[in-house]
Amino acid sequence: MRPMPQCVYNSRRALYRVFVSPSEAPALSILSRLQLSPLPAPHRNALAATQVRRYAAKPPARGPRGQTSVAAAQQLAHDNRGFDKRYTTQQDIARSGRDRPPQDHEITDPQIMVIDNGATEGPLATSFVLTRLEPHESLRMVQPYVPADPKNGRPGAQWAVCKIVNKRDEYERQKQLKEKKKAGVGKPKTKELELTWAIGEHDLATKMRQMGQFLGKGMKVEVLVARKKGGKQVDGKEAEGVVRRIRDEVDKVGGREGKSASGAVGGTYRLYLEGKQN
Repeated sequence: MRPMPQCVYNSRRALYRVFVSPSEAPALSILSRLQLSPLPAPHRNALAATQVRRYAAKPPARGPRGQTSVAAAQQLAHDNRGFDKRYTTQQDIARSGRDRPPQDHEITDPQIMVIDNGATEGPLATSFVLTRLEPHESLRMVQPYVPADPKNGRPGAQWAVCKIVNKRDEYERQKQLKEKKKAGVGKPKTKELELTWAIGEHDLATKMRQMGQFLGKGMKVEVLVARKKGGKQVDGKEAEGVVRRIRDEVDKVGGREGKSASGAVGGTYRLYLEGKQN
């Protein structure tokens, strides 16, 4: 005997078919598709890597109302500084601890001016510029971003200026600069003092004090004594007195004449002095 068919108009079954059954069907269908069609290996690896990056990343700062979106964090930075925090100022470079401005992917400015083969273009999106670089090229910031300052006559901001350089050429240039700087270390600096033959006692004492300080630091000093146009004329004896006063001060601080003086006493006369070397 066939079993008696259930009444399709049973109230409990009707409620089940209306509210429960429709929600089960899609769930089973989706589950079956996931089971029957697993993700390829590359997609699974990419998904895992994305999840690792997503959980490892530091959560962005909360906004005024508790938002945690990146946009909220950027808005807070903009409110605090008055402009987008991604733009690099001279103060940012000083705080970075580097001895140079940012380069290549260190440049976070959204837009920059670009110097390429002597021509300046922009503003351009930094991300776009980086994608257009050749393997032997590098993007170097040469002038940081300057924010607007209407109170001091700068109504608009100035974009950072970056230059596209050849990596090898730039390396050689930096190497030469370092060698030149190293060669200049320890080399005494040269100062120059000018005075006239008719200089007064007070002014002469001031010049001698300056000269003594320079020589005491081991510097080289060139002293130029000349006539002043339209000034008081002095005789040979007074001129010799000025030269003698200079040489006495040199002896006093332990300096010496590096080479013989040139010119004529009473005319244009130059002394080449050197401080005491430690």
